[in-house]
Amino acid sequence: MATVNPPTDLQEDDEAQVLRLECERLEQENHVLGTELKALNAEMAYMQRQLEALKRKLFGQSRGEQVSEAQLNLALDEMERERAQQEEVPKEVIGYARRRPQAEESQARLPEDLETITEEIIPEEVRAEPEAYERIGEEVTEELDVQPMKVIRRRIVRPKFKRKGQAAAAPFIAPLPARVIPGGLPAAGLIAFLLVAKYVDHLPLYRLEKSFKQRFGVKLPRQRLCDWTGYAIENWLLIIYHSIRQGLIGGDYLQIDETPIRYLDPDRKGQSSRGYLWVYGHPGGDLCFDWSLGRGKAAAEAIVCEFTGLLQSDGYQVYDRVSEGREITQLGCWAHARRRFYDAYQAGESGAAHYLVLIRDLYAIEASLPAEASVAQVAEIRAERSVPVLAQIRQSLDEDIDTHMPRTAIADAIGYARSQWSKLTAYVQHGQTRIDNNLTEQAIRPTKLGAKNWLFIGHPGAGKRAAIIYTILECCRRHNVEPLAYLNDVLRRLPGMTNHQVAAAKLTPRDWKPAA
Repeated sequence: MATVNPPTDLQEDDEAQVLRLECERLEQENHVLGTELKALNAEMAYMQRQLEALKRKLFGQSRGEQVSEAQLNLALDEMERERAQQEEVPKEVIGYARRRPQAEESQARLPEDLETITEEIIPEEVRAEPEAYERIGEEVTEELDVQPMKVIRRRIVRPKFKRKGQAAAAPFIAPLPARVIPGGLPAAGLIAFLLVAKYVDHLPLYRLEKSFKQRFGVKLPRQRLCDWTGYAIENWLLIIYHSIRQGLIGGDYLQIDETPIRYLDPDRKGQSSRGYLWVYGHPGGDLCFDWSLGRGKAAAEAIVCEFTGLLQSDGYQVYDRVSEGREITQLGCWAHARRRFYDAYQAGESGAAHYLVLIRDLYAIEASLPAEASVAQVAEIRAERSVPVLAQIRQSLDEDIDTHMPRTAIADAIGYARSQWSKLTAYVQHGQTRIDNNLTEQAIRPTKLGAKNWLFIGHPGAGKRAAIIYTILECCRRHNVEPLAYLNDVLRRLPGMTNHQVAAAKLTPRDWKPAA
């Protein structure tokens, strides 16, 4: 029978060494796999946020960014457990909602300047014997009525005359008044109606063509409608557009943004390309659109090449490049910064609630500014109240920058705020500025509503026409001017004026007064 030799000490040491090496290998492999798993989870969370953002954009309702009180309380409780040293945060709805109009009264109210037609109803017996009755009072009943649009033929008759007894004298006739389209069919009222229908009511020209034919029996080909509106824009409204633009470029404060618009590409038959409407304006003042086929430095430089002063925008890097070497001070937009923290909060990052609360405090300070406060007073209030809040935000950004995994929503929000910090805080030094760029973004909305109906611009050159008319219509909205009445009056008056440049400065929506 064979005997088994007992293991020697040397063999035991070798086995232990192998086991130890195997354990170290497994620990290293486990660490690598754990790191890869965290990276994959972060990547999956990033893709999930992109998907949710796309779903909200496509299918979500248009509501202000709000967080319910119950959700906020849970998030703040978790944040307190994770960061015990952090000071207590009020448990209330954070962020801000877009201001909604106050609830309207149940009974309709009519404006005092509304056109009024009075009908008086006299009893039959009074009509028969008016001398037998005396009027002792009256009862008034008001109705709201509508007179549907009607199409009329306007005939301008100019009789010819000849002085009696002078057979050799040449006949004469009154001069024809200047018209919006010399020798053309449309009057100023028709052009004004077409512009408002397309760019305010967002009706494509092919629908207007059908409407005229079906409702009024008037055949107006779509191409003819396009030619008429294009002529009026390029020959008359362009003058007013230049006056508005020069006034903005000559100022010291601009808010700027851009939005994509599709256009038919003549070089690729049947296909469309992406162009851009650039919009810039002064809060409470005028606003202007520019059209460009691209979104690069050349397009932005064409706008700001003559501008000096304060330029407020989002974090698009082109604005950095066009501001280099110019007397331009850049300002950031807190709405863009806040939106990233809000997205992080929606993605489950409870730490974003802290930043949302502080940004809410900044907006509360802006909302409390007295309406009659001067530029210096606003800067003083911001220095006293807003600067400490900004210091808290900056401290939190510096503390949290290395505590979150890359490519997470909260890391993206923190990185954006840090990279834009000098621009985000510049508004406190200039009392005439706003905390965000929202007014300019709001001006873009009508173009997006219109694009849903007319889908694209028919030709690259037509983009400039759209920029001109959107400029004038948005200025009408900002200055509470009824666009149809304005365009009708301006298109009647401009052709008969001699110095169009001087006239245009007085006919901008801000300075317009209806003709007597």
